[in-house]
Amino acid sequence: MNEDLEKLEIRLSYLEKENAELNEAVLECDRTISELLKRIEKLELNVEDLIEESGESRPNRKPPHY
Repeated sequence: MNEDLEKLEIRLSYLEKENAELNEAVLECDRTISELLKRIEKLELNVEDLIEESGESRPNRKPPHY
């Protein structure tokens, strides 16, 4: 009985450690995603500013048939 309880406690401690590691990985992913979203937002604003400065609704490009 004590041996079974000890095995369960060992398994629980490994699971708790794994859970903490997974939690840290998720938090790191969340931080990275947040940073990337901020960078995308800045890039979108820069593109909008460039479009406004040029006075055109879209960049001057050749039509696809050329």
